[in-house]
Amino acid sequence: MSMRAIGVYREKEFSPGKVEADAAILDAVLSELSAAGVSTVAMDAHQFISEIDLRTDLVMAMCQGEGALRRLAEIERSGAVAINSALSIRNCYRDLLAAGLAQSGVPTPAGALLSTSVLPSAGALGGLDLSLPLFVKRGDLHALGPDDVQRAVGRADLEARMASFARRGIPQVYVQQEFAGDVVKFYGVSGGSYFCAIADSGELPESILQGLSEAAQRAALMLGLEAWGGDAVLSGDRFAIIDFNDWPSYSRVRMRAAQAIARRALALVRTPAMARA
Repeated sequence: MSMRAIGVYREKEFSPGKVEADAAILDAVLSELSAAGVSTVAMDAHQFISEIDLRTDLVMAMCQGEGALRRLAEIERSGAVAINSALSIRNCYRDLLAAGLAQSGVPTPAGALLSTSVLPSAGALGGLDLSLPLFVKRGDLHALGPDDVQRAVGRADLEARMASFARRGIPQVYVQQEFAGDVVKFYGVSGGSYFCAIADSGELPESILQGLSEAAQRAALMLGLEAWGGDAVLSGDRFAIIDFNDWPSYSRVRMRAAQAIARRALALVRTPAMARA
């Protein structure tokens, strides 16, 4: 019997401005799997949730909604391999992400998860310095619109930004200290399968590239991710990881990433379940 794989597209509401790019990387991975003899089918999250019989060996899951994650977890319990797993996708919601990054020991700016319904106390702010710039981000998913990440300086500005999130019905924000420098986009596949970092400022020094690769791999392991990416900021010979994402679009490195994701998927499916655990 041939190996079977299901690809689940990311919901449009979680893919602002990137619907086509997100679909393209999933299609590219499924094409690689098909070329390797895997029987593949792609579907949207609604179909994934509503289909009664979804027997499969592998789920290539870009979905992020709660209903799709519940169904994904159910299929994982039946023995299917998921890239990424329901738990790891949930770990990338901002209410869990900061703790995961901190536990992995990677360099990341100070931050705090705050309720938008109350004024922040000194204790809730933790190590944040209100005299220096902060970024106020919605406390659940990644940015879904232009107002989902806002810059603030000072308590009054922070409280005004938090109030704007509250008016939009967003119950929590993640407030992160600004780490000034050059933005670096990074993309990876776990198991040492693939890593790439692209800096707006040009080629990265080898020492920075190596350090960022090692830090990102540690973070992915802690979060449980197989296909991942994120943002770092480089300042001199220091860097900080400021965001981490489950299965990005890999737009600038799509084909090489698709090949690496497919290789990783096949390796995981062929690994006994006890060894994967």
